[in-house]
Amino acid sequence: ETRFRLEQFTCGIGLEFDDNKIISAKLSSTISPIAENLPTIDFTVTIENMDKYYNVDKEDSAINYVETGQELKVYWGYGLDDGTIEWFKGATLYMQEWSADDTTAKFSAVDKFEYMDDEYKRGEYRPEGISLYDLAVDVFEDANISEDGYWIDPYLKNITVQNPLPAVSHKQCLQLIANAGRSVLMQNAD
Repeated sequence: ETRFRLEQFTCGIGLEFDDNKIISAKLSSTISPIAENLPTIDFTVTIENMDKYYNVDKEDSAINYVETGQELKVYWGYGLDDGTIEWFKGATLYMQEWSADDTTAKFSAVDKFEYMDDEYKRGEYRPEGISLYDLAVDVFEDANISEDGYWIDPYLKNITVQNPLPAVSHKQCLQLIANAGRSVLMQNAD
C-alpha cells in the first residue's frame, strides 16, 4: 500500500570523506559587487593517506578513477545540542587537480563556470531583436547545459538587443548578457 522510493543509488566508486580522514578543507568564493568579473568558487581538500589508498603506484588505487571535470559535492555538517549533525549542501563543484604522496592526497575543484570556456560562435545581428532571456538560453544550449542546470530571471524577457555576441567563451557571453540587463550572474550550491 506504500510506494518504494530510492533515496540514493551509486554506480561505480563513490567516495565519501568525513572529519576522520579530512586533514584540511578550504572553500573560497569571490563575486564582484559591480559584476566586473565572473563569480568563482575554489575548493581544496587534503585527505589522510596513511593507508596509501590514493597512491598512483597501486593498481587498485582510487586516484586512478579520478577525472578532470568529475562532479564533487561538498556538504557541511553542524553539530546540534542533541548530538545529531545537520548537513547542508555547500557546493557542487568539478574536479580540477589532484595529487597524492605517502601521507596525504590533495584534491582541488572549481565551479561550473570554469569549464564553460568553449567559444560561442552563434552570435549574429538580429534586426528584429532578441530578448536577453532567449540569448542566455541559446548560450546555455550551445554550452550543453540542460534546462535544469540554470535559472534565468524572467525580467530579461523584457530587454531586447540586436547586436551579436562576440566570439568569446560561453561564460564571458553570460557575463555580457548579465551586464546588458543590469543583472548579476551567480551560482548556488547546486
